[in-house]
Amino acid sequence: MKKILFVLLLPLLVSCGKENRTFSLKSIRLNGYKRTAAPSQRLYLLVFDETGQDPIAHTGFYPADLTLPATFSIHPRIPMTLYNTTYRVQLWGDSTGFISGCSVDMDKYKIIFPIDMEVESDSLQVSMAGSWE
Repeated sequence: MKKILFVLLLPLLVSCGKENRTFSLKSIRLNGYKRTAAPSQRLYLLVFDETGQDPIAHTGFYPADLTLPATFSIHPRIPMTLYNTTYRVQLWGDSTGFISGCSVDMDKYKIIFPIDMEVESDSLQVSMAGSWE
């Protein structure tokens, strides 16, 4: 009985205490955004930290006229200290420029074992996927 209880509680014990760990962002899924009457364009995402104006990561392109959701790989894969920094994810179009953005502020909520973390604003919904290091 003790072995069964230990096996059941082990994942919980291992997943606790992520506040000082680094989350490695590997992909972002674009779930939706507020569309405008724009010409046919290619979409891409940029990731910024709270201190800089230059993006720390970017994605490839995705045609805006195709259906969503669309999953983008992050280049380079970036380590994120989620509990100490606010990050911004921005959606851009190659012909219109900036479309929308949202902030990732982990101080507002806590995720013990994020496999797929949903973040949204009024005009953008994305899911961020990665793993703890």
